[in-house]
Amino acid sequence: MAVNLDDYFELKITPDKLMAVLSRFKEYEEETEVTLDEVKAFIYKKHKVVYGVNESLLDAIAEDPESLSFPLTIAEGKEPVNGDPAYLKPAQFSEINHAETEGDQHYVDLKQVIDIPMVAQGDFVGEKIPPTQGANGKNVHGEDVSAIPGKDFQLRAGKNTRISEDGLRLYAVVDGQVSIDKKMIHVYPVYEVKGDLDLRVGNIDFVGNVSIKGNVPAGFEVKAKGDIRVSGTVEAAVLEAGGSVYVGAGIVGQGGGLIKAGQDLHATYVNQGNVNIDGDLYVKQALLHSHVEATGSIYCYEGKGNIVGGQASAGALIHAKDVGNNMNTPTSLYLGVNQKLLEQQNDYNTIAQETKQEIEKLETLQRAFAQKEEAGTPLSSKERITKLRIRSSLVLNREKKENAEEELQELNDLFEHQGTGEVKIEGCMYPNTDVNFGKYRRKITTNHQYVRLFVKDSEIKITSL
Repeated sequence: MAVNLDDYFELKITPDKLMAVLSRFKEYEEETEVTLDEVKAFIYKKHKVVYGVNESLLDAIAEDPESLSFPLTIAEGKEPVNGDPAYLKPAQFSEINHAETEGDQHYVDLKQVIDIPMVAQGDFVGEKIPPTQGANGKNVHGEDVSAIPGKDFQLRAGKNTRISEDGLRLYAVVDGQVSIDKKMIHVYPVYEVKGDLDLRVGNIDFVGNVSIKGNVPAGFEVKAKGDIRVSGTVEAAVLEAGGSVYVGAGIVGQGGGLIKAGQDLHATYVNQGNVNIDGDLYVKQALLHSHVEATGSIYCYEGKGNIVGGQASAGALIHAKDVGNNMNTPTSLYLGVNQKLLEQQNDYNTIAQETKQEIEKLETLQRAFAQKEEAGTPLSSKERITKLRIRSSLVLNREKKENAEEELQELNDLFEHQGTGEVKIEGCMYPNTDVNFGKYRRKITTNHQYVRLFVKDSEIKITSL
């Protein structure tokens, strides 16, 4: 007589259908005989679990279930491998302008990032690597699980660069120095100061990159549309870059001055500095008594790798060796989306709406001219000029709208994943450290070593690395 295995076992399939788990709630009676075929029918036919079944367990389930430890994973599907997003790959400059990544490690050679070679007109400066489709998986029912294709983006020419006919490669159209944005590469002219910035040079406001081989004393201002590179020390000065800022020595702000960048900041140390950047902060040694806001991440774990005093705010990650010190110096960490990003979201929303309305008006005018021509009425010279202007305006507004929508999508993705922000401590987090994730706050009262902090279930959790 066939045995009803539902009297002894329960087979549960996870919501994603990638795992089937067998539980036993009753032992076989002494006279019960279970065959391998019955077990297979229970798994394969009744529950339709046909993929990833661990068949080596089926005999034991039939003959000797006491030898197994329940609940038991009886089948595992294959997870899909999502596609990689498209990205911008600079030619021969990736190791210069960006931190190299190896696992979770970030390395920055400040000598390299300051000594950027020049490029000549016509030089290849970078390319877009297209997204990948990924690979589908399969659930325990044998059904395909679709992979999510990598996100794409439209490559656009930066300042003084042009795009190849295939839309993938970028070339310099002038001699200059490369500056890398998130999705664009620029080539800027370079303003170079051979030594320290002094009164003979004065303040600098330049449309390209600025390179200073010495120091920037307190009270000076350096503004650049591209990158700013300083080989020496920056005191209580104002540095504003549309691109990134690189400081070979350190920043000694003495509570004054400001470092502002549209991209990243790289420095050996920051002491009593004020920093506001739209990218990531890379500090090789120490971040001391400073006020720092980075919309990306803060990396400070090489050398001493300590963050002591002041406030450090990041949108995604703060990765340090030590936070605070054994003197219990008050130190505050903030994770999450800041007000600046919310303002950017509003600005891009406004641009997207305004350009949409403008496009609709221009398309209405364009249709009116087309209907007039179709009716056999020739356009006047003034109307022909207006028609050309409309066509040109449509191209510009469509591009502007598309760019705003891409930026909005990136911001929305960031907001959606803001809960995944974290703090990683490779050394020690000392008492009197204040950790804030949006509205959630936790005061550290004891030493914590080699830990990770994140928000889960409306609470800041501390776990081992």
